[in-house]
Amino acid sequence: MGRVLIHAAEDRIRRRGLFRAELGVELDNPRTLALYERLGYVAYDEQPDAWDEEAPDGTIRRHETICTCLAKDPRV
Repeated sequence: MGRVLIHAAEDRIRRRGLFRAELGVELDNPRTLALYERLGYVAYDEQPDAWDEEAPDGTIRRHETICTCLAKDPRV
């Protein structure tokens, strides 16, 4: 399923005439990182990232993490 979604996103990037696809993967997610690397993405940095998550009770929680940044030329 992951491959299908990534290929669809890359197709959309190509149709827009863009030359670089980028994404981030949390450091504690090695399986996803390995998938992206198999699909041709190359790690170039690690950066902090954060987002808000809503709990089932409606409260908002801030999730802070470190992500590996990856990039690929989707035309390849």
